This record gives sequence, C-alpha cells and structure tokens, in this order.
Amino acid sequence: MTTQAEARARLLGHFTETLRALPPGSALVRRHPGLPNAAFHRGVTLSDDFGLDETRRFFDIAYWVLGATAATADQYLDLTMRSWRDRGWATEFLEDPPPAGYASTSDGYGFAIRCSIDGYLSMAGTTPVFAADSPEGDPLPDRIDQPAA
Repeated sequence: MTTQAEARARLLGHFTETLRALPPGSALVRRHPGLPNAAFHRGVTLSDDFGLDETRRFFDIAYWVLGATAATADQYLDLTMRSWRDRGWATEFLEDPPPAGYASTSDGYGFAIRCSIDGYLSMAGTTPVFAADSPEGDPLPDRIDQPAA
C-alpha cells in the first residue's frame, strides 16, 4: 500500500500531465478570478469504506480550470477526456446538462471534470487508499500551472 505522501505526489503529477493536453496558459486553481466566492478547499483526507475501516484513508481535492470559458468549455472537456483515454484510463462521459467526464487509473486514482451551469469547469482528483498513519507529505498547491512544452 502506498503512503499518503506518495499518493498526493502522484495525484499532482496526474493533474500536471492532464494540463499538457489543454490550450496554452491553462492552469488549475483553487480560487477562480471569475468566481471569488467559490473557492475549493485545500483537499481533504477521508476514511475509507464510509468510516467502517479507520486504518485506511484516501485524499480528495478539486480545482477550477483556468483558461476555459463558456464558449470553450466543450473543447476543454474533449481535450481532457482524450488525454485520459490516451493514457489508457477507463473513462465515462455524461452529456446530460451540465456535461461531465470521469476517469480512473488501473492503480486506483479517480478524476472528474465537470461543467457548471455558467460554463466554468472544475477538475477533481482522488487517490487510492493509503494507511491512515502514513505521513501526509507536502500539501497540494493552490495553483498548478501548465508545464512548459
């Protein structure tokens, strides 16, 4: 079983790799400048199995997708889903308004990208379970910038 520090680091890597598939200047942010009252939390560590197994935990965090607009949200959704499929992840896309896409890796990471009613996009990620007493490691950043090409 992986440690929380390892799981968080790998989750950050998956977010960063996903950004590579998006248009230049894209980023993931906890506070979107267009939504000053809608900040996401810094991530939360939760009990596995709805609290039935207190020895295992998982970590969950969400970000706003900076760069996407109501006019380009569909393009960002398509690029993200393609990126996840190209990496061999299991994916599911729901067109029901508002549209959303989901992916899971073979080693237990889960991802979602969702479009709000106003066209804002959010992306969330969840780690596989880790031992509850494992070290947390570094917190995930408030902003993840697209890596240089």
